[in-house]
Amino acid sequence: MQIISNELVIPNLIKSLTARRIKNLVLTGSSFFLSALTGKTILWGRPAILTIEPTNLCNLHCPLCITGSGQLRRSQGRMSLDTFQRILDIMGDDIFFLLLYHQGEPYLNPDFLQMVRMAKQKNIYCTTSTNGHYFDDDSIRATIESGLDSMIVSLDGITQETYERYRVNGKLEKVLQGTKRFMEIRKEMKSKTPLIALQFLVMKHNEHEIPQVRKLTKELGVDRLLIKTIEVHSVEEAREWLPQNEKYRRYYFDGQKLIVKNAEKKSCPRPWLSTLINWDGGLVPCCFDKNGDYEMGNILKARDLDEIWFGESFQKFRTQLNTDRKSIDMCRNCNQGFGSFIPQFKLGRGKKRK
Repeated sequence: MQIISNELVIPNLIKSLTARRIKNLVLTGSSFFLSALTGKTILWGRPAILTIEPTNLCNLHCPLCITGSGQLRRSQGRMSLDTFQRILDIMGDDIFFLLLYHQGEPYLNPDFLQMVRMAKQKNIYCTTSTNGHYFDDDSIRATIESGLDSMIVSLDGITQETYERYRVNGKLEKVLQGTKRFMEIRKEMKSKTPLIALQFLVMKHNEHEIPQVRKLTKELGVDRLLIKTIEVHSVEEAREWLPQNEKYRRYYFDGQKLIVKNAEKKSCPRPWLSTLINWDGGLVPCCFDKNGDYEMGNILKARDLDEIWFGESFQKFRTQLNTDRKSIDMCRNCNQGFGSFIPQFKLGRGKKRK
């Protein structure tokens, strides 16, 4: 068991890189860097990484999640296999990495594992995230047989009292027993996948349990432990949920002001390298657009992907992100883009901007 920051199976990820996908990744990556360097919106290639939302329904009511807290303004539902097949038909040859989760519990879509199987038939690396309440012997075996490469299992407490403080309506023992059984069956089936990563969101009420969750991770026999920070949107939420330990905060917070760390980053590669498609086919820039406020089009209504990907709305968004990132609401609370390391000079001139 390793304690690291991601749940990826690197050899499997590499295996998904065909010549076409490598070429596409080089095109998208280089166009982002040139855009960041020059301040001009340059776009080559198509998304290399894709997030798909199987459903935005969930069995839990986590207070900082817009689904769980009832703040989701989008209609709720489940993606159909026809929609998923259309996405694969027009994007499957270019994407090498698929995240099958967003604002909901994937296992609440009965076609979830069939989606995994369809993606694996096209040799796409596939990962997901679950709250772990739907593990029984049949679902575990079906998950392993689907070819799923990796999975995050959320567990934010080692006692029921601590756990349900955030995972409202959740049953800790059910998650623990299901996860333990998952590892037993995976061993019985002599499978190395999916890699199971236990995820612990650090909050004020559970930060004291980090040593115990490290021990619990070993006892369960899972592959990795992910210790992650939480996202808040107001001073009130910060006061209630942010841990005391500065190490586990993604914000500077003095009790009155909330400032995102690394907020000085100038750009973000996501709208060049990746995109997200919600359960109803709506395409948005990334996972921070939880309510679809920046929907660029619908994959079910467009003639093809290029109509949306290279379309006017998406290009305007990229230009705004590249030149005035702080003017985009969802980007102001995000520190996951990179770009602060990019030299601040215009291409070919070699002088730093003042």
